[in-house]
Amino acid sequence: MNRHHAQFVAGPLQRDHYFTPVTGLSFFNVRDGETYLLAGEDTELKVYDGEGRLRCQLGIFHAQPIHGIHVAAAAAGHGERRHVLLWGNQAVTVVSAAVIEELILGAEDGTAAAAGTDIIEAKAPDWIYDGVICPEDPDRGVLITAHNEVLEFSVGSDGKTVSFGRIVSPSRPILYSANLTWLSETSVLVAGGTVFGEIIVWKCHFSGGDGDGAATAAEGTGTSASASKPWCEVLFVFTGHEGSIFGVDISREIDLGGGCTARLLASCSDDRTIRIWDITERPGSPRLQYDAFGEARETGFGGSSSSSAPTAAATDLTTTQVASSAPLAMVMGHISRIWHVRFPLGGLDELAKGRPATVYSFGEDSTLQAWSLAVDLEAWRRRAKSAAAVVEGREAPVVAASITYKETYARHDGKHIWATAVTEKADGQVLVATGGADSKINLFSDRSLVDGSSSSNTTASKLRELPSELQTLVMRDVVSKLAPRNPDHAIPLETKEAFQRFAFVREDTIVATSTTGRLLVGSFGPELTWTQIGTDGETMRALNACTSLKSPAPGLALIGTANKKILLYRDSTVQQVGTVPGKVADIFPLRKSSAEDKGASDKKLEFLVTMLGSGDAMQILTLDLDASAVTSMVPVPELDSRFVVTAACQVNDLLVLGSRHGYVSVFRRAEGEQQLIPFPAPDRRSGDAITSINVFPTSSTASAAAASHIITTSRDGNYRVYETSDSGIHLRHETAPAAVPNLEDAWLSDSGDLILCGFRSKNFIVWNETRHEEILRVDCGGAHRAFAYTRQGQQNSNRDGDRDHGMRFVFNKAATLGVYTQHSPSVAATHHRTLKRGSHGREVRAIAYSGHSRNSGPRRYIATGSEDTSIRIWEYTTAGGASHDERRELRCVKVVKVHTAGLQSLKWLGEDLLFSCSGNEEFMVWRACDLGGRGLGLMREAVFADKSEDGDLRITSFDVVALDKEENGSVAVTMAFSNSFVKTYRYTPGQGFELLFKGQYTGACLTQARHLRVREGVFDVITAATDGCLAIWRSRRSEYVLRHTERIHQSSIKALDVHFTSDDRVVVLTGGDDNALGIVTLVSGSSSNSDSDNENDSGFETVTRAGVRKAHAAAINGLTVLGERGGRVDFVTVSNDQRVKMWWLGWREGVEEITLLADEYSGVADAGDVEIIGDGKVAVGGVGLEVWDWKS
Repeated sequence: MNRHHAQFVAGPLQRDHYFTPVTGLSFFNVRDGETYLLAGEDTELKVYDGEGRLRCQLGIFHAQPIHGIHVAAAAAGHGERRHVLLWGNQAVTVVSAAVIEELILGAEDGTAAAAGTDIIEAKAPDWIYDGVICPEDPDRGVLITAHNEVLEFSVGSDGKTVSFGRIVSPSRPILYSANLTWLSETSVLVAGGTVFGEIIVWKCHFSGGDGDGAATAAEGTGTSASASKPWCEVLFVFTGHEGSIFGVDISREIDLGGGCTARLLASCSDDRTIRIWDITERPGSPRLQYDAFGEARETGFGGSSSSSAPTAAATDLTTTQVASSAPLAMVMGHISRIWHVRFPLGGLDELAKGRPATVYSFGEDSTLQAWSLAVDLEAWRRRAKSAAAVVEGREAPVVAASITYKETYARHDGKHIWATAVTEKADGQVLVATGGADSKINLFSDRSLVDGSSSSNTTASKLRELPSELQTLVMRDVVSKLAPRNPDHAIPLETKEAFQRFAFVREDTIVATSTTGRLLVGSFGPELTWTQIGTDGETMRALNACTSLKSPAPGLALIGTANKKILLYRDSTVQQVGTVPGKVADIFPLRKSSAEDKGASDKKLEFLVTMLGSGDAMQILTLDLDASAVTSMVPVPELDSRFVVTAACQVNDLLVLGSRHGYVSVFRRAEGEQQLIPFPAPDRRSGDAITSINVFPTSSTASAAAASHIITTSRDGNYRVYETSDSGIHLRHETAPAAVPNLEDAWLSDSGDLILCGFRSKNFIVWNETRHEEILRVDCGGAHRAFAYTRQGQQNSNRDGDRDHGMRFVFNKAATLGVYTQHSPSVAATHHRTLKRGSHGREVRAIAYSGHSRNSGPRRYIATGSEDTSIRIWEYTTAGGASHDERRELRCVKVVKVHTAGLQSLKWLGEDLLFSCSGNEEFMVWRACDLGGRGLGLMREAVFADKSEDGDLRITSFDVVALDKEENGSVAVTMAFSNSFVKTYRYTPGQGFELLFKGQYTGACLTQARHLRVREGVFDVITAATDGCLAIWRSRRSEYVLRHTERIHQSSIKALDVHFTSDDRVVVLTGGDDNALGIVTLVSGSSSNSDSDNENDSGFETVTRAGVRKAHAAAINGLTVLGERGGRVDFVTVSNDQRVKMWWLGWREGVEEITLLADEYSGVADAGDVEIIGDGKVAVGGVGLEVWDWKS
């Protein structure tokens, strides 16, 4: 129930901020030598630099998203005249490249410059798939439309006006994709992918001056090839795809040597295959110079034709199809449809050198996949020189080619990569940009083909000097390079030796033990070099029984053995520092805080030792580094024998232990630190092992002694943040990032980002939870092995630009040691960077704001729920580095993904409780808390369990209200179900849900539910349904009684809001599937609060009805009341017609008056919800997110 009492003055709607799908990308080079990225985001063109800073933006179209961008090359003899071509649907325009360049170079401190450049929008006769400007003439260009037509255009002398010219087409099939490339000033090569799986490759000529081939073609058709009449010829017709063609890409011409050139075509389809075709024009190839496609014939999906004698046109077409033959190579990829496939601009030159080339594909599964294309060069040359395939009975040379999988890069959320761009820098570095439905823009850099002989060879030389990222070491190879071992301790040749335990003591130093008692120290440099430490017999016998190796501080390593010894590695030496009463099972270094972790300069180290075969299962040992001896041993009170310690941490005076089965035990150190006293432990949250416990510092104003936090990770995929205090340890946040389902560790980077690491399937993954980005992925075989890694938190920062490495990861696999070094972005063979953070990857269906409560705090949050089953929490804050206009933006502070079906509704109750519902009868209660400088903590407090037998209903809507007289924090929750039931539950923290009332409607699916009044235990509720009716209910005993129904819409009611006016009326506003707006005014039968009147009160009755037919051009999916002023009510509606409308409702002599105040285009398609978010702002959710300013 929304109660808006603030008095606002409505003004025109202005879009303040937005996330929409990125639908167009192109690289742009400027005179300063830098490469920038042009991005089409809705109707605007935005320019980003390589670090992700927004440099400038221009409004392009009025109400049409940008679908494609083409940056023209600088034409010789035309000075600085260069254009950027942009199109979307039928709209097309050009912008001077000089204008964009001036905006980029004129922006100060990376602050985005908004341009006021005049844009003249032209309208083509059909949907546009591709466009290119002539390299020789910057004022000429062509477009390819959805019916396989090439449309010529010219740019006016003002550099803004687009004029259309001639249309050329050999046929008019419906295309799903097309690509253009200029062959000369007068001819264009066209590739079109049809709906029915054909690929048509044809040439468009704008004059007859195309050599002998053009003359011959003209003669063959009996036409006069003149400059005034363009003509075309079909070169190839490819069939074989078993689905519509979603992407085609024509390569640059490839010089094969020996006077031979070739050209390739890549295609992708609904059948999930990528196919590479040879479209080299060979001598004697059959061509079609007239409309053979008008004849009845089989399409790409068809089989053999059973028609009668073919016509001459069909015969020629068949010849062309035979000549097109099979693809050079084919492969199946992705897990759903493939939208795009791209060649690197110059990368195919590798094929001419006999080396594989890389091809990139982009899919509905939101991944970028890299493929290796290899071609038999000699056979290809022979084929290029030979005549056509079917000439005098001879067959063309067969070219052996293959395309194989290289790598998958999953850097987008949800579904769809809609926009791509590929370019190549002067040093050979390939840049690939992707834009997704999640509004995120990623930049992928591939230096694997960088040529050191180029003019800019510093990076290439440095890259060649670095070791490969992943090395596999065998112990015998390492031993062969070591100094000879003492003969007294020689190992028999037949003994198999392998790496046993290992740990990093510094970023560039690793200590390892072997199965025969060696202690090895590996130093990273241009190569990984090993030395052996400790050659005396006693040390080697101890190391032979090594059971644990941990690094408590930089430069140090603790070694525990099965023969009860504790050894210390320091300064390339190893010595025994103590003994324990049992076999060492594991060692856990204890660090009070990160500030105290200063390495060998600390005087004392504390660590927990777990033991087997001893009276004390655990002891805390204190090691004096100056004396190199253990000075104290404090026993840990005995725990259940099933409690196997897997993680430990010391925070203030508390010792926190995590176990293999998910239990947590806590002890407090008494005075003198020689005794541990049991302390209340938090409840068990999972049956899986707790893998790490670390101090989690916050910038809370409370002192560290009064309150602190710890973070735990678990093999169930959750990380949890607990608050410690004198009274106990309390859970404050719990999240399971989908990217890492098996967590091992968590830490804060130097920049304050939360970094998680763990395993997903066979891969070790490092994940930036704050930025929601993957940092590292290594195929190591999975979690069941020994491993070690460096905590490198600054691998993405500018300060590490001079480093040659990021993280390091070492792991055992069979009898080998895998060593992975992540090279720094400046020299890595491949590197990913997020240029722009995004939003949900699917449609947003629910928005809720925490600031409606009168006692809301300074930090107010926006929650959004999506079809991707995730909930995101946002802050609407001033953008970093903003100028004096204080540009604001949505900043995601938390992502939780627990629901298994798409979200239906979200609501805050105050700032502490968030409620969510979805399909599968899922309803959850979340408790939020402030984690100081670490933002918001969100914990799932309860899950609704009163489900139907099948548990497959949808909870379509709900409303919540606090029960004021309840001292235990109880909340009433009324839910609308898809089986026509309405139910009200009492939710009590710690006790769960108790059913209070239920009622059943006619059988129509309920779509909305709101509380009208809750008084003395009696609930008045209003619901909406798919039959277009409102229903008013009153509770009686344990049932809801239907008091009144009112038909408002012809079909389903999609949106509803309730407003309580200052004169005690209730205004119910609805939006329907019939595009109409409905308004019902209700009054209560009694305004008394007495119990007797409550019994006699007949409930709410309809006073007046009103509505607006055709309020939108499509279904109204969202509606929210903005406020009341001077007796009138302002509200906003959103619809599938992508319009945001603002209205006011007033009364004159008791009759409603509805006035439309504003009607604006929205970039959010399939709008699902709208919500007021304070300060005169409303948020619109659908395929994207928008924030609108409605306050004058």
